[in-house]
Amino acid sequence: MQMVSTAMYKSYYNKRLTLSDYHDALAQAGYLLVTSMPVEEPLLKENSSGRSAVLAIGSNRGFCGSYNKFVYQLLEVHIKRAQSQGRKLDIYVPNSKLINILNHHGVMPTKVYSDWGEMPTDSQFHDLADEFIGQYNAGELDYFGIVYMRFHSLSSQRAQTLTVMPLTELIIDLATDAKPIWPWDLSFEDFYFSPSIVDNIKDLARMIIRSSMKNCFMDAVLSEHVARMLAMRNATENAEEMIKELTAEYNSARQTQITGELLDIVGGAESLQ
Repeated sequence: MQMVSTAMYKSYYNKRLTLSDYHDALAQAGYLLVTSMPVEEPLLKENSSGRSAVLAIGSNRGFCGSYNKFVYQLLEVHIKRAQSQGRKLDIYVPNSKLINILNHHGVMPTKVYSDWGEMPTDSQFHDLADEFIGQYNAGELDYFGIVYMRFHSLSSQRAQTLTVMPLTELIIDLATDAKPIWPWDLSFEDFYFSPSIVDNIKDLARMIIRSSMKNCFMDAVLSEHVARMLAMRNATENAEEMIKELTAEYNSARQTQITGELLDIVGGAESLQ
């Protein structure tokens, strides 16, 4: 399992690298969208319906240590916050091992996406984004965030929440995390838009949301395979240590038995003399 997770990690990591430039370009364009000109876009405004939604991404399989525990602990913060503020919180989850923890704590998900694989398809990402965008545009949703294990490096993964809507907070997060450069040194003249940016606002907003969702799942899958690699390595080392201890105990017991048998033989021989 460690070998399989290592191979899967390398595959997903290479895919993540190929998407990084595209993701950074969207972060730049999004930053300009909210800072360079006044725009009329419902996703950039705040709603007041009293309802929030969180998508919690757990591990697709087991044997990955405390991965799901950390995700649930952060999700629990959202649950307690909603309760203290008297807000309704809807929890959405893929079909993952996290559901077992939710059931154990008596948390009932609003919806379980049971037809997703380890990584949803592009059409599934589009449907997911359109589902929450439609709710937010209709004023039925004040906040939408994704709780997931964010991948920083091979040695650092942490459970975090990415605020997706309101879109302004998402864009600030993306611009801060983006590799480029300084997006505030750019202007819309540095990009070519066809049709114009005003006509592209809605499409650009959806592209940013879909790309961010995909990036969250990519990070979650990478972190899961890293956690499994570590858990399986630790299990192997523990098993090897246990084998050494048991072998030592066996040799000690065997030596004690042999010594006892030799003493019995010697004692019997002396009694015959």
